[in-house]
Amino acid sequence: MWPQRVLLAALLLSLCAWTDARIKFQTPLQQVLSRQFTNAELAAHMRRFSTRCANISRLHTIGSSVRGEPLLALEISSSAGSEDAKPHFKCIANMHGDETGGRQLLLALAEWLCANYAVDAAARTVVTKTHLWLLPTMNPDGFAAGTRANANGVDLNRNFPDRFGSPPLALTGLEQPETLAVMNWTLSRQFTASANMHEGALVVNYPFDNTADGSSVYSKAQDDAALRYLAKVYANRNPQLKTSPVFPGGITNGAAWYNVNGGMQDWNYLKAGCFELTLELWEDKGGADLQVLFDNNLLSMLDLVLRSTLGGLRGKVRRQGTGAPLEAKIRVIGSTTMTTSTKKFGDFYRPLAPSATPYLVAVRLPGRTETRLFNVTIPASGAGVSLAVTFP
Repeated sequence: MWPQRVLLAALLLSLCAWTDARIKFQTPLQQVLSRQFTNAELAAHMRRFSTRCANISRLHTIGSSVRGEPLLALEISSSAGSEDAKPHFKCIANMHGDETGGRQLLLALAEWLCANYAVDAAARTVVTKTHLWLLPTMNPDGFAAGTRANANGVDLNRNFPDRFGSPPLALTGLEQPETLAVMNWTLSRQFTASANMHEGALVVNYPFDNTADGSSVYSKAQDDAALRYLAKVYANRNPQLKTSPVFPGGITNGAAWYNVNGGMQDWNYLKAGCFELTLELWEDKGGADLQVLFDNNLLSMLDLVLRSTLGGLRGKVRRQGTGAPLEAKIRVIGSTTMTTSTKKFGDFYRPLAPSATPYLVAVRLPGRTETRLFNVTIPASGAGVSLAVTFP
């Protein structure tokens, strides 16, 4: 008869072998949804992804944390690493170190796109028609410490230049390395829209996030209709958000919920012309069931990317006769938000909500008074309307 300890050792070896085999045969998507990665594991996975899915991705370092951890962003696109006329969208997670689900959620989105872009229409459109940027952790130091704040004890979502600052949106000198990295990255490209993933509630939050006197009342942005529309686009595909007993339709204006000074979404909207939403995706911080989180948010993420970049208003500005691209300013009358067509390609993208009443859109070249005016009606489907604009 075998000694009991020998049998126990054999059983443990068999169990370890079974576990190793199970892990070995997990798909990359299953792996990222099986557990929370450490910072080192997250970085290693992103590097492997950029090699394994090199035909649709490029890995970028946009800066580093207080403690020197790299802030890694995956660019997902069939033309990743190249300049072209496609719109840019970004997703940021783990801004608060103790809100962890978004880290794995963004890795899962990348894996799903890599596995499905050849067979799924939505995945193919995202990959071939846009540049999708994923920053799984903005606050790796806070994650490692299990704290909301960064290594300097600063809440990064109170650290951006504020619209009620003096002067408005001006740097204070107190911006953290992580904040400055995201600001510089955002301004380095023309991001059409973005999403900032959080936990602690179930709701989609849209600008503005604060009021001049700090009161918790609805603080309406000039593009309120477009921002509310994008918030609904996200919430409508998420069963938990859509049926929220707390927030009708699963959405809220930021300041109507509570005031946030120095928030990232207001800075994005006002400074970069980037329509950002704050997504609160799990009620218990750090306790998300990763598979449920992914199942509930996949369609929402895809819809938000596609509706905000390829829906609404888009177009090209060209030189009459030669067809050379022109940089121009595009403004919807009634809003101060300016969209700029790119110098190199003359393209522009601008979120707008469906409306039976036409929008009046003005297009003007810098330094010139001549303006082209267009009436634009966005259909109820949200499908994009394209303009072809020429100047002599």
